[in-house]
Amino acid sequence: MNAAPAAPQPLSVSQLTAQVRASVEGAFPSVWVAGEVSNFTRAASGHWYFTLKDAAAQIKTVAFRGINLRLRFDLKNGMEIVARGRLTVFEPKGEYQFVVEELQPKGVGAAELALRELKERLLAKGYFGKDRKRPLPRPPARVGLIASATGAAVRDMIEVFAQRWPFTEVIVRPTRVQGEGSAADVAHALKQLNWLHRNNKLAFDAIVLGRGGGSAEDLWAFNEEVVADAVYASQVPVISAVGHETDVTVADLVADHRAETPTAAVVALTPDRREVLAALGTLGERMADAAARRVRLLRQRLDQLAARPALRRPLQRVRDIEQRLDDTATRLARAVRQRLVRASQELTDVSARLEALSPLKVLARGYSLTLTKDGDLVRDPGTLRPGDLLLTHVARGSIRSLVTEATRAADDRPAG
Repeated sequence: MNAAPAAPQPLSVSQLTAQVRASVEGAFPSVWVAGEVSNFTRAASGHWYFTLKDAAAQIKTVAFRGINLRLRFDLKNGMEIVARGRLTVFEPKGEYQFVVEELQPKGVGAAELALRELKERLLAKGYFGKDRKRPLPRPPARVGLIASATGAAVRDMIEVFAQRWPFTEVIVRPTRVQGEGSAADVAHALKQLNWLHRNNKLAFDAIVLGRGGGSAEDLWAFNEEVVADAVYASQVPVISAVGHETDVTVADLVADHRAETPTAAVVALTPDRREVLAALGTLGERMADAAARRVRLLRQRLDQLAARPALRRPLQRVRDIEQRLDDTATRLARAVRQRLVRASQELTDVSARLEALSPLKVLARGYSLTLTKDGDLVRDPGTLRPGDLLLTHVARGSIRSLVTEATRAADDRPAG
C-alpha cells in the first residue's frame, strides 16, 4: 500500500510578505521614476507621504525627513517630479512602495524652484513692499560694508569712496560671501552692525552688502531666507550690491536700494566731491555777482536820496512844516470864533421865541390859569361841582376860591 503524500508546509503572511519584499528590493535597488504628486501629506515626524502617478498607474511613495531637510523646495499636489529611490514592501499593510532618496522637480531645477517658492513666501509677508523702502542718506557720515575681506568688491568700494567723498567713514565687516555657511555669516554680520547701531556703539547711516559677479551658485548665499530676514529686520537702510546688473537676488528685492554693482552702490550713496567743488565755485560766483548788483542798487538809491532837497537842506523842511502849522492854527482859531458867534446868535433867537411862548407873558397881558386842587387845568365849567376848591394864577400871584356855581356857555350846552 502506498503512503499518502506529505501535506505542503504553508507560508505565513509575514513570511510571504518578507520574501516578496526581498525579491522587490533585490530587483529594484535604485531606480528613477517620473510622475505627478497627489495626496501629499506632511507628517508630524517630518516624513512626506504621497502618491506618484501617471495616466495609467500609481504607486505609494515616502520621502523620509532626512531627505526632506536637504531639499530647497516644498512638494505640492500636481507637481511633476523626477525621483530616485528603491522599491520596497510595507509589510504591515502588504503594500509595495517607493522610497525616495533623491528628488527634483521635472523641467525646473531644484534650486530655481526653491528660489521661486522663497520669493512667493517673502512677497506674501510683505518683504518686497515699496512702502517700506527707506531713502538713502546722502552723503552718509558712516557706512558699514559687509563683503569678503579678500575680494575685489571691497577694494573697489573703498577706492571709490576715497575718490568721490573721502569724508565718509567706512567700517568693513569681513564675511564669507559664498560656499557653505556663507548665508548665515552674512546674516550674522548684518545683525552685528545693527546691534552696534542700536546700542550707540557705532551709528551707521547705511549698510552695503557687496559682492562681485559670479555664477548663480556663487551668489546663492544672497538668495537664502536667513539673509532676507536679516535685511528686512535691519534698522539701518541696506543697499544690496551683489553681482552684476543682470544678477537679481532675494537680498536685492528686500533691501532698501538695489545697486547694479558694488561701485554703483557707492555712487548712489555719495556725491562726487569734484562736482560739489565745481558747484560751490559756481555758487560763489553767483553770490559775488548778486552782492555786486545789490551794492550798485543801494548806491543808486543813496545817490537819489542825497539829491533830494530835504537832505540837502534838512531845516527847510522843518520850517515849512512849522509855517503850515501856524497857518492851520490861525484858521482854526478864526473858525472857532465864528462858530461861537453863530451859536450865540442862535441861542438869543431861541430864547426870544421861548420867551414869547412863556405862560408868564400870557398872564402879564391879563389872562389867568385856573387849576383844580389836583392841579388839572379847568377848561370846562361842566367838570366842576359846587364846593370844589380852585387855584387861579394871575400875573402877580394866585387866588384861592370855592365854587358856588358853574355855568357853561349857552352854545356849549347839550341839545335837548
